Parts: sequence; structure tokens; C-alpha cells
Amino acid sequence: MNGSQRHDQGASLAWIEYTSPEGRAYYFNRDTRVTTWEKPDELKTPQERDSVWKEYSKDGRAYWYNTKTKQSTWTRPDALKPQPEAADTDQPDEPNGQADVAARQPRVESPRPMPASPARRTSARHPSSESLPAAEQRVGSDNNAVRGSRSRPPVPPSSALDTRPSGRREYRTAEEAEKVFADMLRRHNVGGDWSWEQMLRAVANDPDYRALKTLPERKDAFRRFASAAREVERETRRAEQRKQRDEFFALLDSLPISEYTRFRKVRHLAGDRAEFLAVPSDKERAQLLDAYIDEHVARLGEERRQMRSARMREATEFLGTLPVSASWEDVKVRLVAQFDGQLVPILQREGVPLDSLYFFVRDKDSVSDPESGLSMLDLMEVYERAISDAERREAEQHKQKRELKHRTQRQHRDAFRQLLAEHSAQFTPTTTWTEFYPQIKGDARYLAMLGQPGSSPLDLFWDQIELLSDELYHERKRLESAMREHGFGMQTDTPIDAVRAFASGHCDLPASHLDYIYEQLVIKARRRQDEEDERRQRHRRRQLEDFKYALYKLEPALAPESTWDEEKARIGRLPEFKAVGDEAACREVFDLAVERQRERAQQRLRKRRDSEPRKRSRSPVAAAAGTDKRSRRSDDPDDAADSSELEEGEMVG
Repeated sequence: MNGSQRHDQGASLAWIEYTSPEGRAYYFNRDTRVTTWEKPDELKTPQERDSVWKEYSKDGRAYWYNTKTKQSTWTRPDALKPQPEAADTDQPDEPNGQADVAARQPRVESPRPMPASPARRTSARHPSSESLPAAEQRVGSDNNAVRGSRSRPPVPPSSALDTRPSGRREYRTAEEAEKVFADMLRRHNVGGDWSWEQMLRAVANDPDYRALKTLPERKDAFRRFASAAREVERETRRAEQRKQRDEFFALLDSLPISEYTRFRKVRHLAGDRAEFLAVPSDKERAQLLDAYIDEHVARLGEERRQMRSARMREATEFLGTLPVSASWEDVKVRLVAQFDGQLVPILQREGVPLDSLYFFVRDKDSVSDPESGLSMLDLMEVYERAISDAERREAEQHKQKRELKHRTQRQHRDAFRQLLAEHSAQFTPTTTWTEFYPQIKGDARYLAMLGQPGSSPLDLFWDQIELLSDELYHERKRLESAMREHGFGMQTDTPIDAVRAFASGHCDLPASHLDYIYEQLVIKARRRQDEEDERRQRHRRRQLEDFKYALYKLEPALAPESTWDEEKARIGRLPEFKAVGDEAACREVFDLAVERQRERAQQRLRKRRDSEPRKRSRSPVAAAAGTDKRSRRSDDPDDAADSSELEEGEMVG
């Protein structure tokens, strides 16, 4: 190491970096006793020392001034930014005040021009000289200029002036550095309620304060330390309060107090006790007394409930199986005689009913707790419970009897169904109760069913017949389906042997059911044949009706004296006549139509004869009008149609 290097190292050791209460970094020279806001050249890096940029601060905000171009900027110039390759090199005790200033200043693109007079508008791009610290108002001068008292940095504590700064320790991890910082805060007894400024005044000169390099890191570590300290203080206070509470409660347990005791009585009894005085204020003591009374009342209430429940259980066991018919008057005398010593204190008065002698009495001379005894209402509740139990037992007995009776009746019905199953081979869907009754009238299973509620023997019999009918119906349907599938035509004269042979080859049917199924098939075939005959007859009647209407519409119409032989040729050409195909039936219809025409002609003749006397009595003019009217009516072509329409609806027998 040469002489200049040793001189630079000694000069740099003379300067010490401190932090003001406002958080700004300033520098103190131990040899010259000079303080400055500007970073001394001895502490600057070669890059900063050779640069034309100078760092200044205004209102706690750093900016940089170029001595060559006379320009200023809020942003750190690129020439002053650390090189990436120099980030990993070990720096021997380099103060980080400049880094702290850069870390706590906001990054902006360029400083806003400051208001200036017209004479100074040429330098509007950089801060005016008035904004510079008093020690730096002469740009380009040395650092020994007179500093103004307004911007003068504070003087370090006297305890730190005689000690020379030692080299800064380097830590491997940020966690280790933060731990050293926290230990330093504990050494200075920093509490959770301290502010940043208060902490800073206490620890700023401690070398471990710089264990964390930047101000934001220190503030974050301080906040975490303060939060943890506050939590520890809270836990300590809670533990102390719990201890005071337990000691105060132990004190109250030793005092003759009840749930009605007031705080003034407790203060009179234990005002000079250490446990009482350990609680800071009467307000907190009163709150603890209220909490103790609440717990005491809850505990006492639980004890009273348990004692009362035990006595009520004893009274319930004493009554035992009380009959439903027991009255309250009789039971009350028994209960009072048995539990007289456990009842609540009473007030003896003559003429007072027994029910009003037992009630709660708050008497200071009472030996026992009055609220833990039994009252008349409690005895009445015991009686009601006993009566409810008796009613429930009686209801249970009735229920068991009903279930036994129903079970017996169900067994009788099952036995009778077994009896019906034994005779099921004799049953057909047409079997009646009258036919079956003589066979079972002496059977015990039938006699057991007589007089029993529910389904009667007749109901069960018809149920059996209905089941048999359903079974035979499905078997018949199965046989009919097989017949349709194999083309077997069932007729009324089909022998049963043919049906039996077909059934044995195509579907398995019980032999006892085949006779009944054959009868049903024959009945169904006969019904089908009757329906077919009825359909043919309806069709024949419809054809004859059509033929009759065709006769009425013949042109010229049939005369009353017409005969079949005369009209046969004309009638034979009618489609209706050909559709009937039976000349004898058509002739009968023709004769009826001619007879109808003859009756109508006779009817018109009678009307004409009856109207002649009336014609003679009329005037000649009226007679002529009547003659014309009759002639017009006879000439009306619709008259024949009206006469034929009178025949609609007539049926040929």
C-alpha cells in the first residue's frame, strides 16, 4: 500500500455517517469537527469523485447538478449509478448515506422548473442557487465554505465524538442482518409503542444500526420488531390480568359473601388485602366482582338444580306405580308426610290451606338454602309425571291387547285361506257360496272366523273365486293367442277333444281348467256368430229400405192400381233391386208401396168429398179462387215428392 492510499484511507476514517431525526444522512469529521449534508470526497467512489455531477438536497429531496453544463435533475445520472460488475465486490466500510438518500427519494423523469425572476429564467432547467444548502451556494468552490445555521446538520452526541468508526460488518443473509438490528433494538429497550423518531434518537450512533444498509429495510425491520414487541406486551398484560383475577377470586372465595353482596361490602371486608390492592382501580375490582358473582350464581344454580332433581327423583320413586285413578288430594297428603323435612321453609298461619303453606322465603335466619328445597308446585309436578307414566303404561297395555287380538284374528284368516286352498280344485269361476258352504260348515277353521271383525268367510271365498277367474282368463288368452298363431278356428260345434289335443301340443294348461276354458271359448264363438247374423240382418234391412225409397222416386210414380207384373220390367233396372237379389222380398216391399199409394188416393178422395158442401156455400168469386188454388197445387211438381216423403221411416216387417 503506497502513501497516497494510506492517506485516503485515514481521511475516509475521519468521516462518520449519521442520520438526522428526519431520516436524512449527514457526515461528521472527527478531526475537524465539521458536519455537512454533502457526501465528502473521501467517502465517494472513484466514479463519483471523477464525475461532473454534484449531489444536493432540498427539503429532504436529493437532486444532482452538472458543473459543466449548468443543468440539474432529480434523477440520478447514469454516470453515478453503480456498475453491475461492481455489485459483488467487497467495499471496506463504505458509508451508504448516498444510497439511503437515493432509496428514500421518489424517482421522477425530470425536476419541474422552479419559479424564478426574469433575470434567472435562463437557468430554469436546474434548481436555483437558493435551493442549495448554505454550505454549497458557491458552485465549484471547496467544501470549507461557511454553512448557514438554517441548513446546518445536527452535531453528533458527545459520546460518539471520541470514538473512531470501525469497519462495517458484512452479513451473509438479510435475515442475519435483521436479527442483529433487532438485538440492537432490544439492548436499547425499544418498546412496541415507540415511534421511528424516538427510536432513531436512541440508536442512531450504535454501529449495529447500519446492519441493514437502506432506510426502507430499517423501517420495515423496526415495524416488525415493534409489532412483535406489542404482542409480547399484550401477552404479558393478559397473563398479569389472569393472575390478578385468580388471586382476586381466591380472595372472594374466602369472604362470607353471597350472590346479593355489593362491592362496598367487599371493599370493607378486604380493602387492606394484597390481593385486593393488586387490582389497579375500583372499576376493575367491581368488574371482577360482577364476573365472580355471575360464575357463583351459575354454579349455585346448577347445584340447586341437581339437588332439586335428586329430591324430585326420590319423590317419584316414592310414588312408584301410581294408578290412573289416584287423586291429587290423596297423593298430596302422602308426599307432605314423607318429604316434610325437604320442603322449603313455611309460614304457619291458622286457616291457611295446605297448598299455600309451602313457598320460597328469603330469610337470613334460614339454615338451609330455601331455593334448593321442594315446593308444592314441585310436588304437583311429581304427581303429574306419575299420572302421565300411569296413563302411558295403561295405553301400552291396551295397545298390546289390541295387537294380540289382531294377531289372533289374522291367524284365523290365514287358517281359513288354507281351507279354501284345500278345496280350490273344486272351484270354478261360476261356483257359488251356496254350493261350497255345506262342505265346510262343520270345520273348526270356519267356525273360528264367525263373529270376527274384518273380512268374513264369504269375503275370503269371493276373493278366492276372483283370483281363480283372473288365472283362467289369462290361460284362455294364452290359448286363444296360440290358436290365432296356428290358424285353429274355434266354432260352436268344435269338439272338446280337438281343443284338448291342440292345447296339449301348443300350451300347457291344467286339465281341471280346460273344461271351463272350452265352455268360455264356445260361448265366445256363439256370441261371435250371433253378432255376425245380426250384422247380416241389419245389412238386409238397409238394402230393403233403399229399395223402398227407390220405388217412391220412380218416374212416373206408382199408381194405386199398379201390379208387380206391370212394373217388373221397370223395377228390375233399379240398382237397389239388384243389390237385394231376392225377388220375393222385393215384391213384398212393392206390394206395401202400392198399398200405401192406394190409401193415400182414398184419403184424398175423402177430403174432396168433405170439401164439396163448403164450396156450395161460398160466393162465385171465392169458389173460382179456390178452384184456381187447387189447380195450382195439383200442378205443383213438388206435390209428388211431398207425398213420397211421407213414407220415410216405414220399415218392412
